[in-house]
Amino acid sequence: MIKHLGIKFNADMKGLAIKMEGNLFGIENGRRSFTSSLGEGGIESLKSKVDFLLNEQNTSFLSSFFVELIERIKNTLSSIKNYTQISRGKFSDREFGEYYYRAVTEDIEKIDMVLNNLLNYIKLQKPIRKMNTVHNIIEEVLKKHRAKLDEKGIKLFKKFEKDLPETIVPDEQLKYILNCVLQYAMASTPPNWNIGLSTRSFALEEEASEVQDLFKKDGRCIEVSVVFAGYKKPGKPALGTATLQKEEASDLILRFVKEVVHINRGVMKIGTDEKKTKIFISLRFPVERRKVAYYQSVN
Repeated sequence: MIKHLGIKFNADMKGLAIKMEGNLFGIENGRRSFTSSLGEGGIESLKSKVDFLLNEQNTSFLSSFFVELIERIKNTLSSIKNYTQISRGKFSDREFGEYYYRAVTEDIEKIDMVLNNLLNYIKLQKPIRKMNTVHNIIEEVLKKHRAKLDEKGIKLFKKFEKDLPETIVPDEQLKYILNCVLQYAMASTPPNWNIGLSTRSFALEEEASEVQDLFKKDGRCIEVSVVFAGYKKPGKPALGTATLQKEEASDLILRFVKEVVHINRGVMKIGTDEKKTKIFISLRFPVERRKVAYYQSVN
């Protein structure tokens, strides 16, 4: 219908011209609507071409460029629809103007519907391997508390292991653990001091026997370490009941964290240096031995 009404469009992607007529999916408009073209074996033809794109030997077609191409076509269709709506009242023959608007709009909506479902179909055919989850969650938590860190002038030092394995801990529970530990560290760290974050993975034979017994089913584990300075300094008197209550409240947070860590077969340890001016929190979790994948959300 769009071609029949004399409308053509190009979506320019760095010199690549995209035309709806004669395109990859064989959508012919001519004297037929988009719906009728699909009714005469068009669905099977479209599906066979999509299956070709999804073939393992043709995965290059499923690059981000291909998805972006569909999005650009959708954007161009949206622009045509908007221009058509604006021009509907510009015709001397108002009745034809309304017909023109309805005809173009209906075909655009049908094509857009197919493109949306094509994108969703592609997402469901290509699972994404889950990776770098621990580091992503750490960065997400740090971003959430960035304003507070800047307000106190706290500097962060990070040392992350490259390609850190996944853990069996569910994402939301891991986020809760890391969020609480960071909140505790920020509350304990004096202004203009530092907080250190590090990650690593290791084999159980490198650790003590009690740790090996805990993780013996998993073979390896990962560790997230947080190092920071506490308010209490040697020889410094207590600051009163209010401060004591604040410290007790923050210690209660760690009790919650330890319980969640334990539920997920993890180990949480808290220690200090010899001068008791620095606090160390170690979080250890079993490594996920399976290759975990997920699918992108569909619209």
